[in-house]
Amino acid sequence: MLKEYFYMTKHLLFITLTLILLFNCKRKEDTSWDIDVLSPVVKTTLTIDDLLEDSILSINSDNTVDLDYKFSFSPINEKFFLKIPDTIIKTVYGFPFLSPVTLSPGFQFVNDPAENEFDLGDAKINYMEVSTGELNYRIESEIAEVTFYTYTILKTDDGSGNTFTQTISVPAGSRTSPAVVSGTFKFDGYSFDLTGASGNKFNTFESIVLVNIDNAGNPVSVSNLDSIRIQNKLVSLKPAYVRGYLGQTSFTDGPTANNFTIFDQIISGTLDLDSVNIYTELKNYVGAEVQVKMKQVISTNTATGNNVPLTHSSIGNTINLNRAIDNGNSITPSIYKIDYTKANSNIDLVIENLADIMTTHVEASLNPLGNISSGNDFLYFDKVIDADFHINLPLKFIANDLRLRQEIELNIDENSNPVHEALISIYAENGFPFDADVQLYLLDLSNNIIDSIQISGFIASAITDIDNKVVSPINSVLKYAISAKKMNIINENSRIILDIIFNTNSTTHTTIYKDYYMKLKLVTDMNLEINYR
Repeated sequence: MLKEYFYMTKHLLFITLTLILLFNCKRKEDTSWDIDVLSPVVKTTLTIDDLLEDSILSINSDNTVDLDYKFSFSPINEKFFLKIPDTIIKTVYGFPFLSPVTLSPGFQFVNDPAENEFDLGDAKINYMEVSTGELNYRIESEIAEVTFYTYTILKTDDGSGNTFTQTISVPAGSRTSPAVVSGTFKFDGYSFDLTGASGNKFNTFESIVLVNIDNAGNPVSVSNLDSIRIQNKLVSLKPAYVRGYLGQTSFTDGPTANNFTIFDQIISGTLDLDSVNIYTELKNYVGAEVQVKMKQVISTNTATGNNVPLTHSSIGNTINLNRAIDNGNSITPSIYKIDYTKANSNIDLVIENLADIMTTHVEASLNPLGNISSGNDFLYFDKVIDADFHINLPLKFIANDLRLRQEIELNIDENSNPVHEALISIYAENGFPFDADVQLYLLDLSNNIIDSIQISGFIASAITDIDNKVVSPINSVLKYAISAKKMNIINENSRIILDIIFNTNSTTHTTIYKDYYMKLKLVTDMNLEINYR
């Protein structure tokens, strides 16, 4: 290595001196030289963190490594629970006078309290907090003077003690040309008492409409031929929280493809795991009983097209989830735990499939026994039912053709220093109990693989003891030549793909330790053209 260093330094010094002379001499013609250059291109050290995400690894006291991973998904979305339908309230206000009557300025000719009910099916809600929502209004007035329309929803609160109330000015109109005013008010953040005027109802809000002649206006003549038409529409109400009886509903979610990122760094190959410690926790944050049926869980490796359905007693059978507890400022969910082992399931095959997609299909029913809480259900819409898939895997396995892929940049500039051909050497110091083959792939300008480079040799496994634990790393050298034709491809796009294919060196399961590593150095002996203009 020391000899190679001096050889490389000699050529780099020669290039440096030549360039200094070139840039300090004035020449009229273009000049170019063909130069052979030996230089390191890429140095890298691979550890277990490069095979798997560092955040999911845990180190034991004996320096062995476990994989700890939590795959979370919400099998039941809030959209399957209570929905607040758009509610339209239309009212026409007329006058009982057969003969014209004059109304003085400021006269209030409408004072109309009313109860309005949301159609919530068999749910009986007595309190609701709104995340977002709107009130759309449209007013048509045939009154020949400016009027003021005031709409109030009683027993509401914006969080600061203010009741929802809005006043709208309506221009003068006529029977043949009514004045029309429309617009929208926001309900975001308001709470609703839905017990009506008596306080013992449900799904019911109380409102009042007031209409009066402008105080600063003129007396106006009206009769039974004049009217004012009002339409209020509560739209897109999205609750943040409700309390009462949530009703009985059934729903299905899926099949849903969920991203599964635990093996993102591995593109192919097989693993045979020594042991698995996996469980699922179903967490019910809803203040009501829920029955859940996991119809299927399927591990999918999209690279191989292989699907492995999970087999376990929980699949296809009903799971009863108790209601959550509302502590005022926090929720204590009920938790149902399902353990998976190699003895009671095929969970090892599900994981060994190296899936990137986990497909779930879930059915559920709310309040299967009816209103057993006497109207004391609750629901926070930002937290419904979660499923956590916990995986703990001791990294003790048999690996077959486990392929790690990296994209690297050779930093070759075609315009200034095109490379004609090259001999590449890979110097490897392997501290893993793996053999490793190396493959290189060339890319076009769209980063599609269009060619490969044949490499002679392989990276030998480290020396291990009787327990297959590494006692000493092994050095290997791999060489491959890049022809002028393939070098042209690299000159156009100097990004290449480096694949390393691992195979454990024993027929028994191999334990991985945190300090295992592989050092790689790529060195090129290039025929380089130097251009000067």
